[in-house]
Amino acid sequence: MDIKFSPGLKSVGIDPATVDKLIEAQKIPLKSAERRKAEHVAVKKELETLSGLLSNLDLALNSLKTKYDFYKAKHKKLPVSEEEYQELKDEILILESRYPSIKKMGDDLVIRATLNYPDGRTYKGAIKSAEQQIPHGHGYMYLSATDINFESKTFGKKLTDNPWDYVGEFKNGVFDGQGEYNCEGNYSYKGEWRKSHFYGKGKLILIKTDEVYEGEFKNSKKNGYGVLLVADQFRTEGQWKDDELHGKGKITYLKDIEDQEKGTIMKGNLKKGNFDGLCEIIYPDGEILDCMYVNGKRTKAKFRGEKKWHIYKK
Repeated sequence: MDIKFSPGLKSVGIDPATVDKLIEAQKIPLKSAERRKAEHVAVKKELETLSGLLSNLDLALNSLKTKYDFYKAKHKKLPVSEEEYQELKDEILILESRYPSIKKMGDDLVIRATLNYPDGRTYKGAIKSAEQQIPHGHGYMYLSATDINFESKTFGKKLTDNPWDYVGEFKNGVFDGQGEYNCEGNYSYKGEWRKSHFYGKGKLILIKTDEVYEGEFKNSKKNGYGVLLVADQFRTEGQWKDDELHGKGKITYLKDIEDQEKGTIMKGNLKKGNFDGLCEIIYPDGEILDCMYVNGKRTKAKFRGEKKWHIYKK
């Protein structure tokens, strides 16, 4: 049976003009939201078509190579010239090199809008689509102390005692990705988000209590390694679980607090925020007190180098 060969992209269903057409679409100015939407849909559709062609391209090339190799093995030569065979491979490489930039062009066709919510929130930024007008991508959302929307019937009405704003990434209408949230007079957070929760690495500043925590979060609680600084009082670092030190940790006193003088360091194992097990207290003069704790209560202690433990009464 004779095998017919037709090198070139057209032989495997690829029209090189399709690629140029998509690239030219990138140069078309978007003058209105409706036009932007139409072009967005059209380009996405062409991208899907191109993606399908590319996914079949390797199969087509492998099929051709198999046929060529079979033919060459049987007849000791290719049915087409080496130059024609190489031309097919070059065209495929050109198409593949152009595809990433074409795909990025589709991703860059972001629809932006301003959304006003009944509770007084305002959003400005990328939305998912013209049909699904929800924050999706990079944007800015805020809630002012009073209604500042001139078109609103409640313009000037008090909305909240704690105005806030968020700038960063959204996903399906919620904070998701990198972002910064500021609640006036209360707290601020900058870092990673997941489904509107602090999730990952970030920095939380509590304004009223003058606390700064920098480290890992999960579901808006301290989880993982982190450092908490309570101004002019103490610095705590170690492993956290649900907002409490849990695991190895260290507390450095920045001022005299109860029976601990400034510069004293306590370190050891903690459970649910309390020292538990063997720990050591390092005093400013260099002396070290070894202690045993049970659920935050000291049961025995001795200075480093001493043999006898002092037992604390229950």
